[in-house]
Amino acid sequence: MAQIASHDGKVIAVSPRLVKVEMHVVSACSSCKAHASCTFVDKADKVVEVETDEWKQFNEGDHVTVTVNESLGLLAVLLAYILPAVLLIAAVVLLSLFTHSEIIAAALPIVIVAIYYLILYRFRNRLQKKFSFGLTKDNE
Repeated sequence: MAQIASHDGKVIAVSPRLVKVEMHVVSACSSCKAHASCTFVDKADKVVEVETDEWKQFNEGDHVTVTVNESLGLLAVLLAYILPAVLLIAAVVLLSLFTHSEIIAAALPIVIVAIYYLILYRFRNRLQKKFSFGLTKDNE
């Protein structure tokens, strides 16, 4: 059975087929006793746009739960971080072996990773359909 990751949020805007939810995201180290004085604590407000056919049942200010399949989260990490890192390292190693120019061996891998991200950007609509969020209204 697929595991679901969820996060609580608050509806900030509703439009046809789209609900914008603001979530207060705190890093995992927030449970540490010293987190109040720590400068490494990662806190941020994130806004997620959730496409839903049931957008009419949500109102501004509603408390909701945003859900996503955890395997999609792992795929997102793979696409955003792991594959570009592998491309970068492989390009540096291969180019340093086959070319005698350090400038080329340093600059070309960056160009390759930039092209990779441009390809991801080009297919953003297809990826956005794959990475869909669920939305449920919390009972208050």
